[in-house]
Amino acid sequence: MPKTQRLLSEAGIHAENWHIHVPICSPSRSTLLSGRYFHNIKQVGGSGVGMHVNYSKVNDDTFVRRLHDAGYMTGMFGKYLNVMPEKVPPGFDVWFANGGGDYIAPRFMTKGVDGLPEGWVKFSNAPSNYSTSVIGNISLAFIEKAIHSERPFMAYIAPKAAHEPFNPAPWYRDTWDASWPEREPRAENWNCSAGSRRDHHGNIATEPLLSPEAARVITGVFKNRWRTLLSVDDLIADVIGKVEELGQLDNTYFFFSSDHGFQLGQFNIPMDKRHVYEWDTKIHLVARGPGIRPSSSFSAPGTQVDVAPTLLGLAGLAAPVDYDGHSIARFLISPELEDQVPQSTQRHLRALAEPGEAAQRWRKELFIEYYFVDYNTKCVLNCPNMSAYPFADSWCGDLANNRDCWCSREEKLETGCYYTETPANNFIALRDFSGGRNVLYAEFQTGQLQEVPIDFSNVDFLELYDVAKDPWQMSNLINHTEEAAKQAWHRRLREWYQCAGNACP
Repeated sequence: MPKTQRLLSEAGIHAENWHIHVPICSPSRSTLLSGRYFHNIKQVGGSGVGMHVNYSKVNDDTFVRRLHDAGYMTGMFGKYLNVMPEKVPPGFDVWFANGGGDYIAPRFMTKGVDGLPEGWVKFSNAPSNYSTSVIGNISLAFIEKAIHSERPFMAYIAPKAAHEPFNPAPWYRDTWDASWPEREPRAENWNCSAGSRRDHHGNIATEPLLSPEAARVITGVFKNRWRTLLSVDDLIADVIGKVEELGQLDNTYFFFSSDHGFQLGQFNIPMDKRHVYEWDTKIHLVARGPGIRPSSSFSAPGTQVDVAPTLLGLAGLAAPVDYDGHSIARFLISPELEDQVPQSTQRHLRALAEPGEAAQRWRKELFIEYYFVDYNTKCVLNCPNMSAYPFADSWCGDLANNRDCWCSREEKLETGCYYTETPANNFIALRDFSGGRNVLYAEFQTGQLQEVPIDFSNVDFLELYDVAKDPWQMSNLINHTEEAAKQAWHRRLREWYQCAGNACP
């Protein structure tokens, strides 16, 4: 993404230790919108279709609503949550959203979009209606209208890319620069032996070796995910360019991040996320705006739960007392540039600790939480013909020939199929960065949240990794660690799991 690199990374700041709190899309987006940890918005029981989110706790009180109530013109463009609300949530002036939908011939729920009726609108499969492009065009029109209205505005722009099935715009289908890698990274945990995984939980220990067919699918997915981001790169450049064209570049904050990491062959799982490990939980966060020094970075650890209080703070608004996250504005704004920030942001900074004290008082840990959703079995053999691209979404790695395809199944594992997770994959975890460490400690409890409460009172597996020395998390150190150290991590993890609002670190 060269445009994003130039316009955001080089012109702004990036987070060195940014992680996701929940490594799966809808719960992760819910924590971002609500500013609350998953255990404070989860749904126990029910069908589990919504990935265990109590959506009423999210839709009814997003940070966007608070910006709207403070006078902001607000718009939602693209993927909102996987379970879409029946009506537009309060606080959105313009709504052009879906639950992810399709790349080709997308469908969106609309409100307040000039030229479109209110309700669900289906676009044709013309190349110009590629999902990311449509989202970008509607977003640009909103930004121009908002700036001309002279109201402050907030645009939440969320392309489907790079989510499954990873279909790039038709004009990027074959793009691959000679300088780009020809295949995904294949470190020591890619297609590794069962013996090397025996001390890991659940299906991590039991997945079969990746077949040649699976390897081809993985490489195709790797390239197509990359290609989908070329359109995101275009969108980001167009948005920044539009704000600059309208003379508001020095008054606008831009944030670019994701809702989870991704795996491509690690521990023999062909693709997806959901697990506690680094590649599923570590994500990017890049920001640009007044008072942010170009080409800078900060090391304070954070998660998407910290985004809502940060955005409210930059707007000069106090975060609600029930928000679990905390503003990172003090790490974004350079002290020598504070006189360049809006008055609203200056008020927020004055309410925070001074830079040195803020860094000293900031948490030295991160909390990660997850509950089993479904097996999401990925199969690379005997799949139905999915060769629809470029006329409809296609589940194939080779989109030029509609080959190397995969499918998702829920039935029992068979030849050519791989579980993404099993009911053993419920966990709470701590990333400990204190004292220069980089440690992952995780507790697991087997079960299904839609059937029984998962409260981690019956932990049945532990994992511990020194990520600094073992970045691919091959060596579970839990049985070689002193009991006092394990008990300290356990107690600290319980504090995180039970925290709410201002009591959260």
